[in-house]
Amino acid sequence: MDWTSIKETARRLVPAGTALVPSGRGRTAALMVGIAVAATSGGHLVVDRLTGLPEGAVLRVNDVVLSEADFQGQVDEIKALYGVEQPSEDADRDRFRRDAAQATAASLVVEQAAAEQNVVGPETEVQDALARIVEREFPGGRADFVRALGNLGVSEPDLTAELHRQLVTSRLFEQVTAGVPPVTDQDVRTAFDERRDQMQVPEQRELRNIVVDSRDKADDLRRRLDDGADFATLARADSMDESTKQAGGALGKLPATALDQPFADAAFTTPSGGLFGPVQTRFGWNLGQVAGITPAVPLTFEQVAENLRATLTDERAGDAWREWLGERIRDARIDYGDDYRPADPDSVPDVVR
Repeated sequence: MDWTSIKETARRLVPAGTALVPSGRGRTAALMVGIAVAATSGGHLVVDRLTGLPEGAVLRVNDVVLSEADFQGQVDEIKALYGVEQPSEDADRDRFRRDAAQATAASLVVEQAAAEQNVVGPETEVQDALARIVEREFPGGRADFVRALGNLGVSEPDLTAELHRQLVTSRLFEQVTAGVPPVTDQDVRTAFDERRDQMQVPEQRELRNIVVDSRDKADDLRRRLDDGADFATLARADSMDESTKQAGGALGKLPATALDQPFADAAFTTPSGGLFGPVQTRFGWNLGQVAGITPAVPLTFEQVAENLRATLTDERAGDAWREWLGERIRDARIDYGDDYRPADPDSVPDVVR
């Protein structure tokens, strides 16, 4: 069992709509989520009442100042928690830094609003949630759980703080969105008609994958595949993915949304039987093969009505949350250091947890 099981289980504690993730922005979302987690789960914050930012500060939200050292510590923490790496290119690294600072500021606005409104997350509920995670996801009990955390450099207090933050945010979200009008039957029917092209079981592709750690290795394997080498044989011999290599790199049938974007883009533009790659993802350099294609299947109104109603409810709640948060951000005193100031400091980040 790995951190994916832990974090996905933890995320189920937060109601839909709390994490506002526009489609197609997965990479930014991962960054924002990770930074927001770190900002409210153990970073050392300095309280300052001076009119300007102190030397070495990244940002201030009202009276709370975050230092550069602690900000970097949070970036290091999200690497362990979520696998989010800082980009290597200067321009991308600059955007990463500014996006991270803006997400941190927004998360602090949420944290301060929760405190003002006396929204709390009882420790007993946090511990109960942690116990459920261990029981459900780790057959070997606490020993397996602690080992999984240790392998990734994540402590149990890190996870406990994340669960507490999610519980508090969930309760604040419920307060903010309590007055959102319910979705009517006519709303559902109208949305179905307007989104008919989305009302389908998405196309799936049966894929094989080989992951290696360098472009040179990937290029060499691609040449061998183009010369007729068997994909499954090369996967068993060379892939770094221990979970699939013995199965010849078989990933099974997957929709595009289940894949990293660069990999999905290549996989879903390749004909059946074709090869694609090398493609770089956060896991390494990938070579893929499309073993089969299952076309999309349209769905009827009756098949989607319940889920569509839930989606519309989430969208309304999300819109109300973003409107509320935007007002809180504009009303707060938020200052950034020159190297961390986002392009639009008063906007709501794409993802706020």
